[in-house]
Amino acid sequence: MKKYLAALSTTALICVAPHALAASSTDLTVTGSITPGACTPALSSGGIVDYGKISAKDLDPVKDTWLSRQPLQLTVSCEASTRFALQSLDNKAGTATNDEYFGIGLTPANEKIGMLDVSINSTLADAQQAQAIGSKDGGATWKKQNYIDPLSLSSVAAASDHSTPIPVKDLAMELQVAVGIAGANSLTLTDEVSLEGSVTIQVKYL
Repeated sequence: MKKYLAALSTTALICVAPHALAASSTDLTVTGSITPGACTPALSSGGIVDYGKISAKDLDPVKDTWLSRQPLQLTVSCEASTRFALQSLDNKAGTATNDEYFGIGLTPANEKIGMLDVSINSTLADAQQAQAIGSKDGGATWKKQNYIDPLSLSSVAAASDHSTPIPVKDLAMELQVAVGIAGANSLTLTDEVSLEGSVTIQVKYL
C-alpha cells in the first residue's frame, strides 16, 4: 500500500510540473529509509475466533451483550532489532456501534450488529516484560495503552518509560478478543445473522 501511494504521488508531481510555467525547472525529491530487517506479524489459531451459533433469545433487548473473551497470541518476528508500530485496519469500517471499536458487519436490514474489542493482557519484548503503548497522533506522542483499536498505532515500550517505542526483535502480545452485540430490539433477527469482524494488522516501521 505504501509503495502504491508513493508511486501515485510521484506520477502526480511529474504530470503537474509542465504546467508550472512560471519557473524553468522543478525538483523531484525522493525520500525513504532502508530498515535493518523485515518484521513479520502472526496470530495464533490463524487469527480466527469462532463464537459458533448464538441464540437471539440470549441477547439483552436493550443493552449490549458481550460474549466471552477469547485468547489470541500476536507475535512479530524481525530479522534484527527494529522500532515499529502496529496499525490495525478495520475491514468492516463504518459498521461498529461505537467508533472506538472494530465493526462486525451489518444485518441484512443494514443495521450495525455491534463491535469487536481487542485488549492486550501482557507484552514481552525479546522475552522481557514490556509495556504496550499507543499513539493517536500518528506516532508523535505515545502513552500506555492496553488495547488495539482502529484509531491509533500500537507499539511497545520499556516498563519504566512509556513515552518512546523501543527496538524489538521478537514481540509477543497476549490478546483478549471480545464481541459486543447491540440490543436485540435494535436488530432485525427474523433470519440468521452472521458476525463478520475482520481486522488487518500491519507493521509500520518507525
